[in-house]
Amino acid sequence: MGDDAVFARVLQFLRAATATNRLRGETYGLIGGRSMGMYTAQSPLDQWQRQFGIDVEHIDQFEIVRRSELVPADRVESGFRWIEKHVGQIHYDGKKLTPELLKRQIRSYHAVRDLVDEWRLDFCGIKGQPEMTDHFATMDLAEAFLNDPYDWEGPHDPIVCATEADMDGALTMELFKHIAGTPVLFADVRHYDAADNVWDLCNSGQHATYFAGRSFDPAVNLPKVRFYPEIIYFPAGGASVAHIAAPGQVTLARLARRQGRYWMAIIPAEFVEFPEEVAWQKAAATTPEWPHAFARFRVSADEFLSEYDSNHIHGVYGDYVQELVWISKILGMDCRVFA
Repeated sequence: MGDDAVFARVLQFLRAATATNRLRGETYGLIGGRSMGMYTAQSPLDQWQRQFGIDVEHIDQFEIVRRSELVPADRVESGFRWIEKHVGQIHYDGKKLTPELLKRQIRSYHAVRDLVDEWRLDFCGIKGQPEMTDHFATMDLAEAFLNDPYDWEGPHDPIVCATEADMDGALTMELFKHIAGTPVLFADVRHYDAADNVWDLCNSGQHATYFAGRSFDPAVNLPKVRFYPEIIYFPAGGASVAHIAAPGQVTLARLARRQGRYWMAIIPAEFVEFPEEVAWQKAAATTPEWPHAFARFRVSADEFLSEYDSNHIHGVYGDYVQELVWISKILGMDCRVFA
Protein backbone atom coordinates (compact mmCIF):
# COMPACT_ATOMS: atom_id res chain seq x y z
CA MET A 1 0.00 0.00 0.00
CA GLY A 2 3.02 2.27 0.26
CA ASP A 3 3.36 2.14 -3.53
CA ASP A 4 1.52 5.12 -5.03
CA ALA A 5 0.42 3.16 -8.10
CA VAL A 6 -0.98 0.31 -6.01
CA PHE A 7 -2.73 2.72 -3.66
CA ALA A 8 -4.30 4.55 -6.63
CA ARG A 9 -5.68 1.27 -8.00
CA VAL A 10 -7.10 0.35 -4.61
CA LEU A 11 -8.84 3.74 -4.40
CA GLN A 12 -10.37 3.19 -7.84
CA PHE A 13 -11.91 -0.06 -6.67
CA LEU A 14 -13.06 1.41 -3.35
CA ARG A 15 -14.77 4.35 -5.06
CA ALA A 16 -16.58 1.94 -7.38
CA ALA A 17 -17.61 -0.45 -4.61
CA THR A 18 -18.78 2.39 -2.39
CA ALA A 19 -20.78 4.01 -5.21
CA THR A 20 -22.47 0.70 -6.03
CA ASN A 21 -23.32 -0.03 -2.39
CA ARG A 22 -24.73 3.45 -1.87
CA LEU A 23 -27.37 2.79 -4.52
CA ARG A 24 -28.92 0.05 -2.39
CA GLY A 25 -31.77 1.45 -0.35
CA GLU A 26 -32.00 4.66 -2.36
CA THR A 27 -35.27 6.05 -3.73
CA TYR A 28 -35.72 7.65 -7.15
CA GLY A 29 -38.54 10.14 -7.60
CA LEU A 30 -40.24 9.77 -10.98
CA ILE A 31 -42.05 13.10 -11.23
CA GLY A 32 -44.60 13.10 -14.04
CA GLY A 33 -43.85 9.79 -15.80
CA ARG A 34 -42.73 9.18 -19.36
CA SER A 35 -41.91 12.27 -21.42
CA MET A 36 -43.04 12.51 -25.05
CA GLY A 37 -43.19 8.74 -25.52
CA MET A 38 -39.48 8.21 -24.75
CA TYR A 39 -39.77 4.54 -23.80
CA THR A 40 -35.97 4.20 -23.66
CA ALA A 41 -35.93 6.77 -20.82
CA GLN A 42 -38.10 4.55 -18.58
CA SER A 43 -36.71 1.53 -16.79
CA PRO A 44 -38.36 -1.59 -15.34
CA LEU A 45 -39.01 -1.08 -11.63
CA ASP A 46 -38.47 -4.73 -10.76
CA GLN A 47 -35.10 -4.72 -12.52
CA TRP A 48 -34.00 -1.64 -10.59
CA GLN A 49 -35.01 -3.31 -7.33
CA ARG A 50 -33.27 -6.56 -8.19
CA GLN A 51 -30.08 -5.29 -9.83
CA PHE A 52 -29.45 -1.98 -8.03
CA GLY A 53 -31.59 -2.11 -4.88
CA ILE A 54 -33.39 1.13 -5.82
CA ASP A 55 -37.07 1.89 -5.14
CA VAL A 56 -39.10 4.23 -7.37
CA GLU A 57 -41.78 6.63 -6.18
CA HIS A 58 -44.22 7.99 -8.79
CA ILE A 59 -45.26 11.59 -8.15
CA ASP A 60 -47.61 13.66 -10.29
CA GLN A 61 -46.27 16.88 -11.84
CA PHE A 62 -49.29 18.70 -10.46
CA GLU A 63 -47.57 18.56 -7.10
CA ILE A 64 -44.98 21.01 -8.44
CA VAL A 65 -47.75 23.37 -9.56
CA ARG A 66 -49.68 23.04 -6.31
CA ARG A 67 -46.71 23.41 -4.00
CA SER A 68 -45.35 26.36 -5.98
CA GLU A 69 -48.24 28.48 -4.74
CA LEU A 70 -47.37 27.62 -1.14
CA VAL A 71 -43.83 29.02 -1.23
CA PRO A 72 -43.68 32.20 0.90
CA ALA A 73 -43.41 35.40 -1.14
CA ASP A 74 -40.38 36.67 0.79
CA ARG A 75 -38.51 33.45 0.04
CA VAL A 76 -39.23 33.89 -3.68
CA GLU A 77 -38.18 37.56 -3.61
CA SER A 78 -34.93 36.65 -1.90
CA GLY A 79 -34.12 34.12 -4.64
CA PHE A 80 -35.12 36.56 -7.37
CA ARG A 81 -32.87 39.33 -6.02
CA TRP A 82 -29.96 36.89 -5.67
CA ILE A 83 -30.35 35.72 -9.27
CA GLU A 84 -30.61 39.26 -10.64
CA LYS A 85 -27.49 40.24 -8.71
CA HIS A 86 -25.27 37.30 -9.64
CA VAL A 87 -26.33 35.95 -13.07
CA GLY A 88 -24.25 37.55 -15.82
CA GLN A 89 -27.06 38.32 -18.26
CA ILE A 90 -30.85 38.03 -18.02
CA HIS A 91 -32.54 38.66 -21.36
CA TYR A 92 -36.10 39.63 -20.44
CA ASP A 93 -38.31 39.91 -23.50
CA GLY A 94 -41.67 40.73 -21.91
CA LYS A 95 -43.22 37.50 -23.25
CA LYS A 96 -41.34 34.23 -22.76
CA LEU A 97 -39.11 35.57 -19.99
CA THR A 98 -40.48 38.06 -17.48
CA PRO A 99 -39.77 38.64 -13.78
CA GLU A 100 -43.06 36.90 -13.02
CA LEU A 101 -42.10 33.78 -15.00
CA LEU A 102 -38.67 33.72 -13.40
CA LYS A 103 -40.30 33.86 -9.98
CA ARG A 104 -42.57 30.98 -11.00
CA GLN A 105 -39.47 28.94 -11.81
CA ILE A 106 -38.00 29.85 -8.41
CA ARG A 107 -41.22 28.65 -6.80
CA SER A 108 -40.98 25.43 -8.83
CA TYR A 109 -37.46 24.82 -7.55
CA HIS A 110 -38.61 25.12 -3.94
CA ALA A 111 -41.58 22.85 -4.72
CA VAL A 112 -39.27 20.10 -6.01
CA ARG A 113 -36.95 20.51 -3.01
CA ASP A 114 -40.05 20.10 -0.82
CA LEU A 115 -40.96 16.87 -2.64
CA VAL A 116 -37.39 15.57 -2.26
CA ASP A 117 -37.50 16.19 1.48
CA GLU A 118 -41.02 14.88 2.10
CA TRP A 119 -40.65 11.71 0.04
CA ARG A 120 -37.02 11.22 1.13
CA LEU A 121 -35.86 11.04 -2.46
CA ASP A 122 -32.17 10.45 -3.15
CA PHE A 123 -32.39 11.48 -6.81
CA CYS A 124 -35.15 12.30 -9.24
CA GLY A 125 -36.33 13.10 -12.75
CA ILE A 126 -38.96 15.52 -14.03
CA LYS A 127 -41.13 14.80 -17.08
CA GLY A 128 -41.59 18.46 -18.00
CA GLN A 129 -42.82 18.04 -21.56
CA PRO A 130 -45.45 18.75 -22.66
CA GLU A 131 -47.67 19.70 -19.70
CA MET A 132 -45.25 21.94 -17.79
CA THR A 133 -43.56 23.41 -20.85
CA ASP A 134 -46.90 24.13 -22.54
CA HIS A 135 -48.94 25.45 -19.63
CA PHE A 136 -46.83 26.36 -16.57
CA ALA A 137 -43.09 26.98 -17.04
CA THR A 138 -40.00 25.00 -17.97
CA MET A 139 -38.12 23.20 -15.23
CA ASP A 140 -34.72 24.36 -16.50
CA LEU A 141 -33.93 26.56 -13.52
CA ALA A 142 -35.08 23.91 -11.04
CA GLU A 143 -33.02 21.19 -12.73
CA ALA A 144 -29.91 23.38 -12.92
CA PHE A 145 -29.93 24.41 -9.25
CA LEU A 146 -30.92 20.96 -7.99
CA ASN A 147 -27.80 19.56 -9.66
CA ASP A 148 -25.72 22.51 -8.42
CA PRO A 149 -23.87 22.51 -5.06
CA TYR A 150 -25.63 25.77 -4.06
CA ASP A 151 -28.67 27.96 -4.50
CA TRP A 152 -29.72 31.42 -3.26
CA GLU A 153 -30.08 30.03 0.26
CA GLY A 154 -26.53 28.69 0.48
CA PRO A 155 -24.54 25.50 -0.19
CA HIS A 156 -26.32 22.15 -0.53
CA ASP A 157 -25.40 18.64 -1.59
CA PRO A 158 -26.10 18.29 -5.32
CA ILE A 159 -29.39 16.49 -5.94
CA VAL A 160 -29.27 14.53 -9.17
CA CYS A 161 -32.26 15.51 -11.30
CA ALA A 162 -32.71 14.28 -14.87
CA THR A 163 -34.76 16.16 -17.41
CA GLU A 164 -37.42 14.28 -19.41
CA ALA A 165 -37.59 11.89 -16.44
CA ASP A 166 -34.71 9.91 -17.97
CA MET A 167 -34.29 7.08 -15.46
CA ASP A 168 -31.14 5.53 -16.91
CA GLY A 169 -29.67 9.00 -17.23
CA ALA A 170 -30.44 9.75 -13.59
CA LEU A 171 -28.93 6.41 -12.54
CA THR A 172 -25.73 7.13 -14.47
CA MET A 173 -25.56 10.56 -12.86
CA GLU A 174 -26.13 9.14 -9.37
CA LEU A 175 -23.22 6.74 -9.82
CA PHE A 176 -21.03 9.61 -11.02
CA LYS A 177 -22.04 11.71 -8.01
CA HIS A 178 -21.09 8.91 -5.61
CA ILE A 179 -17.72 8.46 -7.37
CA ALA A 180 -16.69 12.07 -7.81
CA GLY A 181 -18.71 14.02 -5.23
CA THR A 182 -19.38 16.81 -7.74
CA PRO A 183 -22.29 17.94 -9.91
CA VAL A 184 -22.88 15.75 -12.95
CA LEU A 185 -23.52 16.78 -16.55
CA PHE A 186 -26.72 15.89 -18.40
CA ALA A 187 -26.65 16.65 -22.11
CA ASP A 188 -27.76 15.63 -25.58
CA VAL A 189 -25.21 14.34 -28.08
CA ARG A 190 -26.32 17.18 -30.30
CA HIS A 191 -23.80 18.04 -33.02
CA TYR A 192 -20.38 17.05 -34.33
CA ASP A 193 -18.14 19.92 -35.41
CA ALA A 194 -15.79 18.21 -37.84
CA ALA A 195 -13.66 21.31 -38.42
CA ASP A 196 -12.48 21.38 -34.81
CA ASN A 197 -13.20 17.72 -33.96
CA VAL A 198 -15.51 18.55 -31.07
CA TRP A 199 -18.97 17.40 -30.05
CA ASP A 200 -21.48 20.00 -28.92
CA LEU A 201 -23.17 18.48 -25.86
CA CYS A 202 -26.19 20.55 -24.88
CA ASN A 203 -29.69 20.13 -23.45
CA SER A 204 -32.46 22.61 -22.65
CA GLY A 205 -30.98 24.45 -19.68
CA GLN A 206 -30.18 21.23 -17.84
CA HIS A 207 -26.48 21.77 -17.09
CA ALA A 208 -25.71 22.78 -13.52
CA THR A 209 -24.23 26.30 -13.43
CA TYR A 210 -21.21 24.66 -11.72
CA PHE A 211 -19.94 23.75 -15.19
CA ALA A 212 -19.69 27.41 -16.25
CA GLY A 213 -16.66 27.94 -14.01
CA ARG A 214 -15.97 24.50 -12.55
CA SER A 215 -16.32 25.97 -9.07
CA PHE A 216 -18.33 25.31 -5.90
CA ASP A 217 -18.56 29.09 -5.52
CA PRO A 218 -21.56 30.65 -7.32
CA ALA A 219 -19.68 33.97 -7.49
CA VAL A 220 -17.24 32.30 -9.90
CA ASN A 221 -19.82 30.52 -12.07
CA LEU A 222 -22.86 32.75 -12.31
CA PRO A 223 -21.24 35.77 -14.00
CA LYS A 224 -20.61 33.42 -16.95
CA VAL A 225 -24.30 32.36 -17.08
CA ARG A 226 -26.98 33.82 -19.33
CA PHE A 227 -30.74 33.48 -18.87
CA TYR A 228 -32.53 33.47 -22.23
CA PRO A 229 -36.25 33.31 -23.03
CA GLU A 230 -37.30 29.74 -23.79
CA ILE A 231 -37.38 28.63 -27.41
CA ILE A 232 -40.49 28.19 -29.56
CA TYR A 233 -41.05 24.57 -28.50
CA PHE A 234 -41.76 25.64 -24.89
CA PRO A 235 -44.68 28.08 -25.13
CA ALA A 236 -45.17 28.42 -21.35
CA GLY A 237 -41.83 30.21 -21.21
CA GLY A 238 -39.35 30.78 -18.44
CA ALA A 239 -35.59 31.13 -18.36
CA SER A 240 -33.23 28.81 -20.20
CA VAL A 241 -29.98 28.59 -18.22
CA ALA A 242 -27.20 29.00 -20.78
CA HIS A 243 -23.42 28.93 -20.45
CA ILE A 244 -20.29 27.33 -21.93
CA ALA A 245 -18.67 24.54 -19.88
CA ALA A 246 -15.23 25.29 -18.48
CA PRO A 247 -12.32 23.35 -20.02
CA GLY A 248 -10.74 20.28 -18.50
CA GLN A 249 -10.39 16.52 -18.57
CA VAL A 250 -13.74 14.75 -18.23
CA THR A 251 -15.14 11.26 -18.07
CA LEU A 252 -18.42 10.78 -19.92
CA ALA A 253 -20.66 7.72 -19.68
CA ARG A 254 -24.14 6.31 -20.13
CA LEU A 255 -26.00 3.27 -18.85
CA ALA A 256 -28.03 1.78 -21.69
CA ARG A 257 -29.94 -1.43 -22.33
CA ARG A 258 -29.79 -4.03 -25.08
CA GLN A 259 -32.49 -6.69 -25.00
CA GLY A 260 -33.14 -5.86 -21.35
CA ARG A 261 -29.52 -6.11 -20.21
CA TYR A 262 -27.63 -3.07 -18.99
CA TRP A 263 -24.27 -2.10 -20.40
CA MET A 264 -22.13 0.99 -19.86
CA ALA A 265 -20.56 3.23 -22.48
CA ILE A 266 -17.48 5.02 -21.10
CA ILE A 267 -15.94 7.93 -23.03
CA PRO A 268 -12.69 9.59 -21.87
CA ALA A 269 -12.78 13.14 -23.21
CA GLU A 270 -11.80 16.76 -22.74
CA PHE A 271 -13.95 19.87 -22.61
CA VAL A 272 -12.31 22.29 -25.03
CA GLU A 273 -12.16 26.06 -24.56
CA PHE A 274 -12.64 28.50 -27.43
CA PRO A 275 -12.52 32.31 -27.32
CA GLU A 276 -15.86 33.49 -25.97
CA GLU A 277 -17.09 34.93 -29.27
CA VAL A 278 -16.13 31.76 -31.15
CA ALA A 279 -17.77 29.54 -28.52
CA TRP A 280 -21.11 31.35 -28.79
CA GLN A 281 -20.88 31.28 -32.59
CA LYS A 282 -20.52 27.51 -32.37
CA ALA A 283 -23.44 27.38 -29.92
CA ALA A 284 -25.56 29.24 -32.48
CA ALA A 285 -25.13 26.30 -34.88
CA THR A 286 -27.56 24.40 -32.65
CA THR A 287 -29.51 26.21 -29.89
CA PRO A 288 -27.72 29.24 -28.43
CA GLU A 289 -30.27 29.55 -25.61
CA TRP A 290 -29.10 26.25 -24.13
CA PRO A 291 -25.90 25.40 -22.19
CA HIS A 292 -23.05 23.88 -24.18
CA ALA A 293 -20.03 21.70 -23.51
CA PHE A 294 -17.59 21.30 -26.40
CA ALA A 295 -16.09 17.85 -25.94
CA ARG A 296 -13.21 16.24 -27.82
CA PHE A 297 -13.34 12.44 -27.76
CA ARG A 298 -10.40 10.09 -28.24
CA VAL A 299 -12.46 7.89 -30.54
CA SER A 300 -13.51 8.76 -34.08
CA ALA A 301 -16.99 10.11 -34.75
CA ASP A 302 -17.86 7.14 -36.97
CA GLU A 303 -16.81 4.58 -34.37
CA PHE A 304 -18.66 6.39 -31.59
CA LEU A 305 -21.90 6.76 -33.55
CA SER A 306 -21.84 3.14 -34.69
CA GLU A 307 -22.06 1.79 -31.13
CA TYR A 308 -23.31 4.48 -28.73
CA ASP A 309 -26.90 3.72 -27.77
CA SER A 310 -28.40 6.97 -26.49
CA ASN A 311 -29.17 10.57 -27.33
CA HIS A 312 -28.26 11.53 -23.73
CA ILE A 313 -24.80 11.56 -22.17
CA HIS A 314 -23.45 12.36 -18.68
CA GLY A 315 -20.13 13.12 -17.07
CA VAL A 316 -17.86 14.79 -14.53
CA TYR A 317 -14.47 16.47 -14.52
CA GLY A 318 -11.56 14.11 -13.90
CA ASP A 319 -10.49 10.61 -14.89
CA TYR A 320 -12.89 7.98 -13.53
CA VAL A 321 -12.66 5.42 -16.33
CA GLN A 322 -11.35 2.61 -14.13
CA GLU A 323 -13.98 3.30 -11.47
CA LEU A 324 -16.70 2.85 -14.10
CA VAL A 325 -15.08 -0.34 -15.37
CA TRP A 326 -15.10 -1.68 -11.81
CA ILE A 327 -18.74 -0.67 -11.35
CA SER A 328 -19.63 -2.61 -14.49
CA LYS A 329 -17.83 -5.69 -13.16
CA ILE A 330 -19.46 -5.43 -9.73
CA LEU A 331 -22.93 -5.12 -11.29
CA GLY A 332 -22.31 -7.88 -13.82
CA MET A 333 -22.62 -5.59 -16.84
CA ASP A 334 -20.67 -5.32 -20.07
CA CYS A 335 -18.88 -2.06 -20.71
CA ARG A 336 -17.13 -0.40 -23.63
CA VAL A 337 -14.41 2.21 -23.25
CA PHE A 338 -14.48 4.45 -26.32
CA ALA A 339 -10.77 5.27 -26.51
